[in-house]
Amino acid sequence: MLGNVGIASSQTFKPRGYDPLLTKLASVKWLSNHDPGFGGNEFYKLSKEFLLSHNPSDFKRMVHSRNPIVKAMGLLCLAQVDSDKYWFTLLAHGSDKEEVYLHRGCVVSKLTIGEFTQRLLSNPYFLEAEEQRPAM
Repeated sequence: MLGNVGIASSQTFKPRGYDPLLTKLASVKWLSNHDPGFGGNEFYKLSKEFLLSHNPSDFKRMVHSRNPIVKAMGLLCLAQVDSDKYWFTLLAHGSDKEEVYLHRGCVVSKLTIGEFTQRLLSNPYFLEAEEQRPAM
């Protein structure tokens, strides 16, 4: 008999069902920085929504996605939540050879998830506009 195992928890349960932000993220074609002048900054805008509405356990699940854009979003959010706390998680993806495109203004370049992670390790806010970077 299982009884009431786990029901007495005081934490709010958030189901892992349908997530509209993940659905939006699945349609994103490239990583992007904050550059409203050139349009294609959907990845950047979604990162702000994820940071407001999700938690580190959600981001940890995202880094195991087969979709490299979802994986990159999980890594970015973990780095911005607390790069020291999630340093080992980030480091574990430092040699990931899966490729993505990075759209920075009018320049599009190809990089690996590992290279993206290495940039996050050196500066979790490298996608931010200069005037929006938090003081370190």
